[in-house]
Amino acid sequence: MRVIVCSAIFLLFFAACKPDQKAKDNGTGLTTDAPKAKVLFRCESSGEDKNGVPHSQVFLVVNDQSTKIADITACDEVTKDGYANFEIPSNAIAACGGWYAGAGDYFYALQVKDSIVVMQGWQSEEQEDKGFHYEQAAVVSIK
Repeated sequence: MRVIVCSAIFLLFFAACKPDQKAKDNGTGLTTDAPKAKVLFRCESSGEDKNGVPHSQVFLVVNDQSTKIADITACDEVTKDGYANFEIPSNAIAACGGWYAGAGDYFYALQVKDSIVVMQGWQSEEQEDKGFHYEQAAVVSIK
């Protein structure tokens, strides 16, 4: 009985001592670890103009600190199962965007070290190329 108890303690000790397994993306700082912060996009409608065009404001919320990112027409949350439809990487931690009258604006957030990087893209029915043309729009420190 003593051998079984000692063996169990020995196994638990070594199981607890295994190295930290954080996944990094080739030194870029992008991580697949759980986010260090609560991150989401908040879309706020500003109503419609005199022509009936909707207007929305996009805010990035990091641990209850809100930062305005952009003014766009339509804005809704993009869920993880919809990321591929908008060329959003699977390691994005939040996304939003919307389509109105033949064009759309889209945003996603990535954690890079101790910051949240916001990427902004667009797509139009009349564009001659493919894709969403994502570019960095903002960097917000995690506080």
